[in-house]
Amino acid sequence: MRKNIFLFFIFLNLKIWGMAPAPELTEDFWNSPSFVRSFMGDYGFRTEIEPKINNAEKTIIKEVIAKAENQLDDAIEYLEQKIDTKSSAALDFALATLYYQRGRLSKSSESYRLAIKKFPSFLRAHKNLGFVKLNLGNYKDASINFSRSISLGEADGVTYVALGYSYYMLGQYISAENAYRMGVLLFPDSKDARNGLVNCLLETSRFSEALAMLDELLIKEPENFFCHRARVAALQGLGKEKEATVALETLSRIGNLGTEDIIRLGDLYHNLGLYNLSLLNYEKAIERTDKLSVSKYIRVASILIDRGSYEDCFRYLKKIENIFNTTFNNEEEKAVLLLKSQVLLATGKSDESKSILRSIVEKNPLEGKALILLADLAWKEKDYSTASLFFERSGKIENWEVESLIQHGRMLVELRDYEKAVKLLERAQLLRPQDRVERFLKSIRNLLITSSIQL
Repeated sequence: MRKNIFLFFIFLNLKIWGMAPAPELTEDFWNSPSFVRSFMGDYGFRTEIEPKINNAEKTIIKEVIAKAENQLDDAIEYLEQKIDTKSSAALDFALATLYYQRGRLSKSSESYRLAIKKFPSFLRAHKNLGFVKLNLGNYKDASINFSRSISLGEADGVTYVALGYSYYMLGQYISAENAYRMGVLLFPDSKDARNGLVNCLLETSRFSEALAMLDELLIKEPENFFCHRARVAALQGLGKEKEATVALETLSRIGNLGTEDIIRLGDLYHNLGLYNLSLLNYEKAIERTDKLSVSKYIRVASILIDRGSYEDCFRYLKKIENIFNTTFNNEEEKAVLLLKSQVLLATGKSDESKSILRSIVEKNPLEGKALILLADLAWKEKDYSTASLFFERSGKIENWEVESLIQHGRMLVELRDYEKAVKLLERAQLLRPQDRVERFLKSIRNLLITSSIQL
């Protein structure tokens, strides 16, 4: 009966780190006999590190245990009436545990705190409060409580795994690694300990170590889906794109790849220059029913533009619009329209591109990319005054100033206004030095010197 009550503690919103195993503690952890035993104990108390209870309180505990088996709410109500400022911390602990079983986490936290206030060295109260905080997403407090219970003498693998997870979610990967390693030693059957350790190695870019560990684990469990996914991440981290591609294709034969995995496979083929296979996976990803956020597909479309696959990109953008059009927010709509305008511009459809860009700027006056593209179009049409206005507008927008200065400088060079071009390019170099711009700037200075001599 007690095993089943922990099902509601499974985290539902999984965070995926690249191709690594999800860091969340799994159902196996929360429902394992080790966790149930570690958390629940037997409602008994160890007098050397836990509060004493008198005979009357022992009777109360026995009655609570009897009621809790089938009448949990009645047990809670009964125990609430028995607790006051003078009662043993053991009763607060028992009530907190009942609240936890019912899923009343805030009340559970409050009761564990009262137990600790009455008896500061209450080991299990510190530990169980850590689990409550973990479920509430308060990883900092959880780590403090788990650490305190360990300092009081707790030495079970469950606590170390939970401490490792808390540190991991705080981004303290070395501390998490140390805790997970203890978890592996003390709780050797825990997949959470192993997966957590792998994630720490990946997060700290120790890809060779992660790969060696995964290869060892896969000898024992050759069809372990999560280990194969993590292996792909390790291989990518080592720059072994071809091996990572093979590993991910192998993974697809073991089980169905998720949509994110399919996009990753498309990226790998793209990096290898195998564009047909890349496009095949990108298109497969957008056709799947388990859709990702629209931003993931917009990124794919931008990859297709960057490699000059304009027709493929335009078709992909159409699919994005057909699927997500009714749910676009302003930023997503703007991103799709910007990509569409770039495709139209690259395929010679300047008027259509200009129309889209102007609509973007009307709605988003500070969209620097659209302003620069409009400036480039005006420049191409030799409408230099309009181009200058657009360059000046985009140059006032954060993150677009450098590109605006460079493009404006290039246009002025074409107009042989070398002196003004040099000033703009020098400003760009001051903000973000670039070798190619420095070379260009040097050649313009030479032209300026030459023109001065001729005069």
